[in-house]
Parts: sequence; structure tokens; C-alpha cells
Amino acid sequence: MATDAEAQKLSLADRMKQYEATFEYALPTSSPIILRLDGHSFSRFTAQPHFQRPFDQHIHDAMIATCSDLLLNLFPRATIAYTQSDEITLVFPEGVQLFNERVQKLASLAASYCSVRFNAHLATASASGAGDEPNVTNVLLGTAHFDARFFSVPSVEEALNCLLWRCRGDAVRNSVSAFARTLFSQSQMHGKTSVELVEMMRREKNVTYEEAVPRWALEGCLVKREQYHYEGTNTQSGKTETTTRTRTRVEERGIREFSTDNLKLITERYWNNLTPSQPPKSVVPVAVDNSSVSMANATIFGPNVYVFDPRMPAADIQAKATTIFKHMEANEFGTERYALLFKPGTYDVLFDVGFYTQVAGLGQNPDEVLIEGGVNVPAYWMPNRNATCNFWRAFENFSINASAATNNTTTIAVSQAAPLRRMHVRSSGGLWLFQVDPSTGAGGWASGGFMADSVVDRQVLPGSQQQWLSRNNTYGSWSNAVWNMVFVGDSNAPSQDNFPASAYTTIDETPVIREKPYLYITSQGQYEVFVPALQTNTRGHSWATGSTPGKSVPIDQFYIAQPSTANASSINSALNSGKHILFTPGIYEIEDTLRVSRADTIILGLGMPSLIPTRGTPAVSVADVDGVTLAGLIIDASKMNSPSLIEVGPPNSAANHASNPTFLYDLTVRTAGHTKNDVGIIINSNNVVGDQLWLWRADHGDGAAWDANPTKNGVVVNGDNVVIYGLFNEHHKEYQTLWNGNGGRLYFYQSEIPYDPPNQESWMSKNRRINGFASYKVADSVTSHEAWGLGIYSYFRDSPTKLENAIEIPEAQGVKLHHLTIVWLTGMAGSEITHIVNGTGGRVYANNPESAMRQTMNEFAGGSKA
Repeated sequence: MATDAEAQKLSLADRMKQYEATFEYALPTSSPIILRLDGHSFSRFTAQPHFQRPFDQHIHDAMIATCSDLLLNLFPRATIAYTQSDEITLVFPEGVQLFNERVQKLASLAASYCSVRFNAHLATASASGAGDEPNVTNVLLGTAHFDARFFSVPSVEEALNCLLWRCRGDAVRNSVSAFARTLFSQSQMHGKTSVELVEMMRREKNVTYEEAVPRWALEGCLVKREQYHYEGTNTQSGKTETTTRTRTRVEERGIREFSTDNLKLITERYWNNLTPSQPPKSVVPVAVDNSSVSMANATIFGPNVYVFDPRMPAADIQAKATTIFKHMEANEFGTERYALLFKPGTYDVLFDVGFYTQVAGLGQNPDEVLIEGGVNVPAYWMPNRNATCNFWRAFENFSINASAATNNTTTIAVSQAAPLRRMHVRSSGGLWLFQVDPSTGAGGWASGGFMADSVVDRQVLPGSQQQWLSRNNTYGSWSNAVWNMVFVGDSNAPSQDNFPASAYTTIDETPVIREKPYLYITSQGQYEVFVPALQTNTRGHSWATGSTPGKSVPIDQFYIAQPSTANASSINSALNSGKHILFTPGIYEIEDTLRVSRADTIILGLGMPSLIPTRGTPAVSVADVDGVTLAGLIIDASKMNSPSLIEVGPPNSAANHASNPTFLYDLTVRTAGHTKNDVGIIINSNNVVGDQLWLWRADHGDGAAWDANPTKNGVVVNGDNVVIYGLFNEHHKEYQTLWNGNGGRLYFYQSEIPYDPPNQESWMSKNRRINGFASYKVADSVTSHEAWGLGIYSYFRDSPTKLENAIEIPEAQGVKLHHLTIVWLTGMAGSEITHIVNGTGGRVYANNPESAMRQTMNEFAGGSKA
């Protein structure tokens, strides 16, 4: 804006125009636009004796006619109008495309046009109504008026979510409340939900709400154009001709769920382009019928998220969960994904959990949801109850009390990528981390797991579980160890004094942690994501003295991605607008990198969603900013090689994020058969914290072979002061882990080196002078680094290959390692790991004697054995 002196040099007209222009804003041209029109002071307007309360047919008819005018005469780019009560919402999926998108012009025109047309239609309807007073038209004419607001949303999916919000968030609640006020006093209604009010009408007044209220008042109405054939006479030729014309059609219904069909209401211009809708069912107008399990997946999260309510029949919940398990039990490389979410309450159900299934409670704390029968992970599908392939499932934020049907014992027989978080296992038989093979009485193999922020009232029995990370947990007792059990910040961890005979590594406090964010439902029935606070030097679970410290983020601040509609463009648009991202279960093929540029952004997956970058780019890149969260995702490589699949910070990132680190939780980075990438995760930013990461080059499955699914490294750490709790990193063709930054700390490492070098010559490092590549490589330039509980394992399946050193570190006093283990699982005769670290430690080469299979070292620092 010009200064006063400059303004005086302009003509009067130019000055006035400049003042006007200062407050002239324009809508974006590339985003969907929403117009909301709202009757002003309609409560006083409708209080006139000429109208019926609480729902007046004349007002409704005028609102519908006004919607038609807006669609047919004023806003040609709008595809749908939704009206309820005194509100109208219009959606423009490709922008308004009028008046250069000038907000003041559009808003004033929309409000004035709506006011004029509504008054005209209402006057006409009232004048024609039987029994109306003669002076009604004169009294009403011109007295109703509307305000208008325009705003943009990042995607058509969010435009649909806006209509869901207006219908389910306001229309249903307002309709129920308005009708209830004709039957009950304000004090009788106080604190009652819509469901409770409807039930109170039925019980106390013998009124069936959905039968007593006009259908259009239940959820509102949808108005949309339709094309039709019109037959008329051509005035010039005198012949009868058929032409296509446009009119509007009304459906007396709202929008109850996010679905592909409902999304077409936004994107398609005419009713004619849509699948004919079914006649509306006569149901109580609430967001979800809480009494029927058939409605469990009719939420904003899409069809593969089941939200169970304690009022649903337990047998139906158990049947649904069991059906999903039977389909997913052995579905290791399938494309289906599921989340089973339980609202606060108690559930007398017993079910098992298979691949790509997340089970979570929706309480703010674990004890708000109790599974009174049991939830387990068995290993029936593999011979001898072998659980070494029980991957990709998750338990979170609920309590379990196992029944006598499972000997009062909870069994979670899993290996990698199967985290347990915020759990309370009350079962009197404790928690078993393996399953017994009934044919032999021996424990089936299990290979690596993770539990955090949890309580087990009785004993934890690992049995044959080979390795495990336990962080910030409390338990009655811990029974045994096999090769590598690490405890960080547990309140009562076993002693490590007898290592390696008892393979325990114990760190008293967790130096820095922010527990993983989680979805929950408030006491008002609203979904929110709880973000725990950053804490340092912690011990025990975060909810020991009440609710976990932190803050809640309303769900409307999230872009809810659906696999049928979301793509990189829509997700990046949402990110750029300041939205967080919640991925619902499914497979997302993304044509571009998802770019996170704003501090404190949350990207959260429900039900193990998979992201696949299809054009040789990273799936996700994070700017060098504070406090980003990536959680609960599978990142899959594709047939086109990506240099990396996740990049945290650009190269040469230098900012200090110690007060608000970026956190990576429960991420699988997977290079399955017939896919490829160079590096799984590159961490360039400082102070990043990882919490349960699995970087896996597939050793089995279709197309898993030395040259068919190549990767170089699982993790490359370039940033300083990076902390990782639970790094599972396997089968890559060079260094599994390459740590270049200073100040790094690692707590628990599980790594199988590649099974499939075809010969020794194909797997040599350091200019082909050294056999193989160390699994854990700390760069020679590093001066400070510390790691606890490292386990490295060999199975040279295809050739008698040797690895010189499982670990390589620089000869620097500030580089320290604690409790190192190497194991020869099996393999071709002549294969071996020759040394544990830097040419020291015995070799492993056979299953017998035990010293040939397992070698350990207590401490190694400064380039020498302590």
C-alpha cells in the first residue's frame, strides 16, 4: 500500500481503488471450493406464528428451490448442494471460475442472491398454502436473509468430508434436538446424546422418531443437476424434436459415510453419471447404528476400518474378527489391510490376529477398553508352530484378560514388525511370546519383537523367542532369554550381570522418548489423535499415574487418505495446506514423493497401509524441521529403482532439533521380490529418534533373489545425535547399517546378513579385499557413538560364503559397544562369520558345539575388547 505522500500523488479514483484492493482476496484456482450459506437469525424468523415448529414444509420447499436456483442460474461449476435446516452447502470440485475468484464479490453475490430467491420462493409457497392467513405473504416478504462464506479444501476427498461433517456433525444432532424440544424440557434433555434422546422419545413418549419426522428433516437433502430428454416442436420447421435439457433433482438423504460412490457426488456433474441410489432405509438418524456390527465399517475411515461398540453383540464382533483372521492368517504378501478399533467398554470376545491387521482401543488410556476373552497371535500356519514369519500386525492401547479357553494366557507369537504398545495384559497366565508345538512339546521358533509403554501383571515368558526389545514397560517378572533381550527404561528389568549366560542387556532409563501418537474417541464421541509429550530419562509406562501427558489434535485437522481416491497430488496439497495425514488401510501407489515441509506434521497409518513410489523417487521426504512424526507405515519398493525410500532431512542438514525431535515409529521398509532400491531410510537431520524400525530385503517370496530384488543398505545415518530403539535390518547386499553421524545411540540391533550371495566373489568389501560387508558399520570419521545389545546372524543358504567382521567401528575412545552376539543359524558347510568386531571375537560356523554356533563379547571400546 502506498504511503500518505505517495497516495496524494494519485488521482482520487485511483486512491479509492487502491484502498479497496488492499482487502481484495482471491480463492485458489487449483483447489476445490466450499460455499456455505447460513440463515441469519432464523430462530427469530421461524418463531413467527405462520410457521410450524420444529419443521416447516414451506421453509423446506423454499430452501430446495433456492438450491436449484444456485445450481442452475448462478454457479455453473458447483456440482452438488446439500441443505438442512437453514443452511446450504455448495461444492465446486474444480473451483468457482467466476469473477477472478474474488472472495468479496462472490460472497456478497451469493448471500444476496440466496436471500432474494429464498424470500421469493417462500412467499409463493406460503401464498399457495391451504389455510394460510391472507396477510402472510406481506408479513414475510423480504425479511429472511443469509450470510455466505467461501473457503478452499486441499482435495475432493476433503470436500466430501466437509459434507459428512455438515450431515453427521450438525444436521442429525440438530434435527434430533429440535424435535426433542417439543417433547421434553431443557433440563430433561441436558447432557443427552442424540442416541439417548431418540431412545428417550421411544421409551417415555412412545414416539418413533424416524416415523414422526419428515424424511427431509432426518439428515437433510442432496440437490444435483440431471439431464433429461425434452420433446417439443421446432417453431421454424414445425417438426417434433428431442433435445437434452437440464433440471435439478432432490434426494431426501444426507451422506453417512466416506465411499467411492459418495465421492462421485462431488466429482460428477449430473445424477445421470451416478449409480442409482437405493431408497433410503428407515433407520434412526445417528452417525452409526451402534447396535449392529454391520455398521462397524461405515465410518469416516472407510470399509477396512471396523469400529466396534460394546453395544454390538459380542458373538457378531467375534465372528467378524475371526473371519478376517482366517483370511489373513497366512496372507503374507497379500494386499488386504485391516484395522479393528474398539470403543471404550468391555468385550467378551476371543479372536486371533493375522497379517496386516491392527487391533487398537479407542480410549484415552489402555484400561478404558477391556477384551475379556482374549486376543492372540498363533503360529498355526507354519510347521511346528514356527512364528519366524509372523510379521506385520500391531496391538495398541487396550487391556486383555484371557479366559480359560486359552488357559488364561495371552500368546503373542511374533517376529519383526509386530509391535505391542500401550497394552495392559491382565491375564493370570501371563504373556507368552512364542507358541508350543503340541506334537513335540517344544517351543516353536520366534525371532524378534518389540513391546513399549505397557504393563503385564504376571510373568512374561519368552520361551523360544530368540530376541526382544522391551522399552518403558512394567511386568510381574521376566522368565528367560535366548540370545539377545534388551530392556530400556523398564521399571523392573532383570539384571544383566550374568551376560552372556543370561542374555540380558539392561539400561535403567530411556534417554529421550515421545510415545507414538494414537487415535482415540472423546467423551463427546469425537475422533482425535493424542500426541504424547516429549520426555527424557524415563522409567516405566507413561500412564502409570493417570493419562499420558500430551495434547489432542482434532480429526478435522487430518486429511483422511483412502486408497481408492488419494494420490500424491492430493496428499501433498493437504500437507501444503497444513493438514496432518491419516492413511487408512490399503495400498497406495504414489506417483511423486510426499513432501513434509511443516514442523510438527503427523503422518499416521491405520491398519498397516503400504506406500509404493512408482517413479523412482523416495516415498516420503521430510524437510529439516522440528517435530515431524512418521508412524505405522509399510514403505514398499517398486520395479523402478529409488535412491532411497524415506529421506529425513535433505543432505547437509544442520539444524538442532534436540528440543523437538522428529520421530519414526513402527516403519517397515520392504524390498520384496521384483523390486529394488538403493537405501531404505536416509537420516540427514540431527536428533532424529527411531522407535521400532524394520528394513527388510526379502529373503523369500516370489522374485526374491540376489539380482532380482537388490538393495545396498537398510539405514544410512548422516545426522548427529540420532537415537534408535529397536533396529531390525536384514539381507541387504552391502552394509546393513552405515552410521556416519556423531553422537549416535542404538538400543537393540537384530540383523540377518544376506542369505543369498551366489559365491564369495560377489560379496566382497573394501575394494574386494575383505570377505563380505559388516552388518553394523560405524564410519571411520565418527568419534562418538554407543550401542547396546547387538545380535547378528548368518544363514548362507546358497554358497559357502564368509563374513570377516559382523561389526566394524573406528578406533576411537568415544565409540563404545555393549553386549555383542553373533550366531550361525544354519547354512552351507564352509560358511562362517569369522569375527565379531574389528578382527576380534571367535568365529561361528556350525550348530555344534554351542561355541561354534554362538559367540559373544561383553564390551568393546576404542578399537579394542574391554
